[in-house]
Amino acid sequence: MLASYLIAVVVKSSLWLAAGLVGLRFLRKADAALRHSVCLVALAGAVSTLLLALWNPQWSIAIPISAVAAVSSGGNGAAPVLQWPTIVSAAWSIGALAILCRLIAGLSALALARRRSVPFLNREGIDVRISRVSVPLTSGVFRPLVLLPESARGWDELRLRAVLLHELAHVRRRDCLAKHLAQWSRALLWWNPLVWVVAARLDHEQELACDAAVLASGVAADAYANVLLDAARECSSSLLLSCAMQARPSTALQQRFAHLFAWRNEPRASSRRIAFALPVLLVLLTGVSCAEKIYKIGPGIVAPKVLQKTDPNYTDQARAAKIEGPVVLSIVVGTDQRAHDIKVTKSLDPGMDANAIAAIKAWQFQPGTRKGKPVPVRATIQVNFKLL
Repeated sequence: MLASYLIAVVVKSSLWLAAGLVGLRFLRKADAALRHSVCLVALAGAVSTLLLALWNPQWSIAIPISAVAAVSSGGNGAAPVLQWPTIVSAAWSIGALAILCRLIAGLSALALARRRSVPFLNREGIDVRISRVSVPLTSGVFRPLVLLPESARGWDELRLRAVLLHELAHVRRRDCLAKHLAQWSRALLWWNPLVWVVAARLDHEQELACDAAVLASGVAADAYANVLLDAARECSSSLLLSCAMQARPSTALQQRFAHLFAWRNEPRASSRRIAFALPVLLVLLTGVSCAEKIYKIGPGIVAPKVLQKTDPNYTDQARAAKIEGPVVLSIVVGTDQRAHDIKVTKSLDPGMDANAIAAIKAWQFQPGTRKGKPVPVRATIQVNFKLL
């Protein structure tokens, strides 16, 4: 049933996010880049769990033992459909739409700032432009550019160098893409408080990782701290989705200062290997977590039932040829009350087979259960065609 489906999505996505927060706890002394990767994997895993579940049970591990549940083509066992799933879907859609509207507004403001920008200089093949922004920021996933405020024309060489090192680090790391993932994660999983915590942490670790890139280039920690302070004082607003040296709450700024003066330029090859392995682990674990066992009807398994069905139609050719008989199909009745993985095991006529499949796709089932809980069950449906 839908309730079981929703609970499974909530539990699996929460496990990904909780695992990410636990990992951050153990990696508090590691590179900010590694902690950023952990946040990224946690968010991607949570979103993948939700998206891959939409194909359930297409990702299932099948047990090819069938049980027969014969259904004739006559009659209609319609049952009232619960309305609460519609309410839940509407609530989720409203929340997601509200966040997406905010995202679109931010992208629109950013696009306007890009259009109104004027050339300033070019560094490492990336355009640096002056625009009406209050803080330096990086914009664009496929065509990145750095936007600087009007005041940048009067910056001294040290401040300009530090700001560009920070923003170009965002470009190299493709942090704008990570920002998009964080925003989509908030939109799809807005009801889960853990996604807001992990997404906020991802933003923070991005800034720390780029701060580390500035220090690694030879900028002194105290001089760079002054640059951050100047940026915080000048920031009156920030564009949504900007990869920027933007103003943070005082506690976050203090954490950045603490990171600056505690940073050491030491090789961390093992951290880079771990960061590389995380996306691979994501693919493997997500595939396993989304796989569900498909049961056969037998001891301890209650067979699914048809709640609502529509009769398949005769084709004109089959009616003219007076074709009658059964079409036998193997299906998996999912916990979403629908038939999946429909296959014809005994054919009657190509057109009649196709009509039977189309009809069964629209049928509504009461899912099979195991120990009182809905589970995917493989069954055989026999649709009998008979001319009156």
